[in-house]
Amino acid sequence: MLDMKVRYPQIDFEDVFPHWAPHLEFAMINNANSVMPVYLEPYMIKAFIQAKARLDPLKDAELIKEVDWFIAQESQHYRQHTRFNKCFQNGRYPKIAEFEKAFKDDLDGYIANKPLYFNLAYAEGFESTGAVFYKHWFESFANYREGAREEALRLWDWHNAEEFEHREVALKLFQALYANNGIWSKIRYGYFYRIYGVWTAWFHMQSHIKKVYDHFMDMERAEMTPAERDKSIASEKKMKRHIGGLMMRGLLGIFSPFYNPARKPPPSGLDRVLKEFEPNGKYGKPVLG
Repeated sequence: MLDMKVRYPQIDFEDVFPHWAPHLEFAMINNANSVMPVYLEPYMIKAFIQAKARLDPLKDAELIKEVDWFIAQESQHYRQHTRFNKCFQNGRYPKIAEFEKAFKDDLDGYIANKPLYFNLAYAEGFESTGAVFYKHWFESFANYREGAREEALRLWDWHNAEEFEHREVALKLFQALYANNGIWSKIRYGYFYRIYGVWTAWFHMQSHIKKVYDHFMDMERAEMTPAERDKSIASEKKMKRHIGGLMMRGLLGIFSPFYNPARKPPPSGLDRVLKEFEPNGKYGKPVLG
């Protein structure tokens, strides 16, 4: 595992607007994605705190350190996205608050009513599917990123880099508590229930992201000419085919019984991005004295 650190981005989102990229559909799908961390990260933190209490302080000392790192990084993620999301929480998209509440209510219900192994499997499902996306964010989206606002790109660069950095923790925690008690637990929880978590998290989050994205685009296209609308729809279809194809190919590896996120090679440019957000880095918190 990479040496995880907690970083405190210094990004000014004051002048960032919803149309932060020339590729409107790319900006809007990322705006829709940005709704999720504000509620997903606190949900995972709650689940991890519950799980941490069940670990052995001596036997699991290293894992407990990693859980603490995970929690600290995720705490910064949802705070930064809360700041960024003000760019579209401006009355132009009137249903956003409704969609945010629906997602939050679902996750609050999971914490209140579902067993811990479900919540950890959901968290691992998000982490494993996300790890497929992070590679492509850095390596496959040059055309979408061209001409985009630096502030928005830096937010996602930092977030995706740290998600890759702590990509193992959710799986290790789930396995330590539920897939480490003989061969049956490895089969039942370590494989089949883990896959259930992947599917549950993927379809649940994608259903909410779609509602937010469709609302964004409905509001945008209401102001377009017919020709502009047709062009936007064609652009959206092309983007979804491209990104969807990349994701589907990458997701196949998650279903292997030998899946191990530790084996994933770092995306191109990962070290550079992480250094930029360290203390006194280009986008990091300055150290006084």
